[in-house]
Amino acid sequence: MRNLYVTDLKRIFKDKLFIIACILAGLFAITNPIINKVLFELLDMGDLLDNLMNSKTIFFSAFVPGDNLGLIMPIFVSIIVCKDFSHGTVRNKIISGKSRVTIYFSHLFSVATVMCSLVLLHALLTLAVSLCFFPYQSTDFTAADFGYLMVSILFEMVVYIAISAITTFFATCAKGVGICILLSLAVPFGLSIVGAIFMVAAQFLDPSTVEFKVVEFINSLNIYTSSLIGAGTSYTAKQVIYILLSPVLITTGTTLIGVRRFSKKDLK
Repeated sequence: MRNLYVTDLKRIFKDKLFIIACILAGLFAITNPIINKVLFELLDMGDLLDNLMNSKTIFFSAFVPGDNLGLIMPIFVSIIVCKDFSHGTVRNKIISGKSRVTIYFSHLFSVATVMCSLVLLHALLTLAVSLCFFPYQSTDFTAADFGYLMVSILFEMVVYIAISAITTFFATCAKGVGICILLSLAVPFGLSIVGAIFMVAAQFLDPSTVEFKVVEFINSLNIYTSSLIGAGTSYTAKQVIYILLSPVLITTGTTLIGVRRFSKKDLK
């Protein structure tokens, strides 16, 4: 398993699409804070904007799955994994004695490693550039803030493990790279639109009503639009459950279904 994982990891790192993704990650990390700075100067809203625009906000926006790198990475990685099938690599792995379950989990672990590493480095570079223009937050940075930051990053990685599980499922079970790309685009866009609709609906509901709580719960489960991570200074037990529930269910469900479907997949 370990040798197969290392091999898959090296293959992804050497692929030209991964190199392109790294270049885009660097460009997004540099240009996004600059764009925010330009908008900040143009709007010139004084103290109001000072409280809203800071490096913390820009940093966590870099993790948003339905935007920029979060949208592009799954597409690039899924294409790379699909090459394993089109080039006959998967068949060779099976012939050499590797089980389909082992092959699937090797794909999953390598995709998760690449996805989480690149997104995290992208976000950290975004933060470094942002700090050149904006303070981290409107208040002094304390040890409690550092702890909150570390926990928030951990939560973001859990989310991207779930996205990696979805990406692996599409790449190994879809019938062709075209369908895989279509699904990798349709799912984030579709769930982002649904999330936006529910967020607008929440604005017209009384927070004390059952309807509002249902909408709030549905929004929190949508990993493509949920804004719980990095939005405050600490997490309640309820927020932790909301943040972790959906990624854990997605990772577990897509992996179990993916392994079963891949075990029955006809490899030509």
